[in-house]
Amino acid sequence: MRILSGPSSVKLAENISVELKIPLVKVQFKRFPDGEFYFRLLESIEGEVLLIVQSLPPPQDQHILELIYMLETCRELGARRLIVYAPYLAYSRQDRRYLSGEAVSSKILAQSLERAGASELYTVDIHNLGVLDYYHIPAYNLTAADEIIRYFLAKGVERPLVVAPDDEEAALKRAEVAAKAAGTDYDWLEKQRDRYTGEIVTAEKTLNVSGRDAVIIDDIISTGGTAANAARILKKQGARRVYVGVTHALL
Repeated sequence: MRILSGPSSVKLAENISVELKIPLVKVQFKRFPDGEFYFRLLESIEGEVLLIVQSLPPPQDQHILELIYMLETCRELGARRLIVYAPYLAYSRQDRRYLSGEAVSSKILAQSLERAGASELYTVDIHNLGVLDYYHIPAYNLTAADEIIRYFLAKGVERPLVVAPDDEEAALKRAEVAAKAAGTDYDWLEKQRDRYTGEIVTAEKTLNVSGRDAVIIDDIISTGGTAANAARILKKQGARRVYVGVTHALL
């Protein structure tokens, strides 16, 4: 196995290479003056298993196209197996057709990566676990929730209550993992998203947080609005301090 770095994740790929003692494939990528992407393998990868490291944060579409170029090129040049590691998997919030005529973007992305040659996919703290059902290749969701809570424990949080921002399956699983790592309990808030505006409203819900530190564990923070609303609710209910830990900071 060797590691192939995409433009969005050069440092991450280097760190993985050092940690796992797996060599990197020599590549060249650049952008032409008109913005078009250039990718070239500088050594043979025929018959090899490659771990392609390319996260898909903003600008999502640019990073997706780069990944597709890399997959197609490696497949055409004889790679035996192409494992994609995309810590942030774009379009995971668009997992169904909420309004008539909408594109189901997460499904289209899954189909595109498979057609380009992906053999396997790994991501971290995906927003909606149901997105993985669109993949006909093995697709796995990893979590950083246990590492996040350990960070806060090292910072001195006291009697922590782990809080999920909603009751979606993925959010509850993250909270459960974090609570287990901290040896504490967890609870969740409830929120509703407007189908037309995308605005999220966090509902009032009573939690056992009075006099305790609250640690909100979430997958993505893009505007901070949901986290701020949740913090206000928790402080109103007597939380001593409120911390927010997220895997993907898109701010």
